[in-house]
Formats: sequence, structure tokens, C-alpha cells
Amino acid sequence: MCSTVVINRGEKEIETPRQFQDHFGFLPDKDIHYTAIDMDSCLCQCDIESTFDTEGIDFKIGCGVFYVGQLDEVVGDND
Repeated sequence: MCSTVVINRGEKEIETPRQFQDHFGFLPDKDIHYTAIDMDSCLCQCDIESTFDTEGIDFKIGCGVFYVGQLDEVVGDND
């Protein structure tokens, strides 16, 4: 199952590194198991959790989905 970043409880869904860069203004970190990031492939090639930690972005995780933005009603695995 591929990773997805959900913005503001579903306002926007990000599924590729290109979409990630367009929204956040920077690329996500590359997962250690990949040699390069394909901008139009899924986010599984990226270390989203490490990227958010490094950038100081609050997030929650649930079933491979990363939630950012409005987190008040989101219940994640990392609560």
C-alpha cells in the first residue's frame, strides 16, 4: 500500500513527490532503500515521517496515511 499525505482532513491528497514539492515547497527525504526519487511515482520511495520531523511539521499517521494541517479530529497510530 502506497503512502498518501492528507491535508486538512481531506481538503487535498498528495500521492507523488512532485505533488509533495508543489504543496510544501521542498522534496521529501529519500527512503534508504532507493537510489533516487522518481518525481511522478508513489511516495513509498520517500521517508515522509523523517521529512516531517526534520521540518517541524506536526502530523499523525493512520494505516499508511500521513495527516497534516487540521489535526484536531484525526486519530492516528502515533497518538
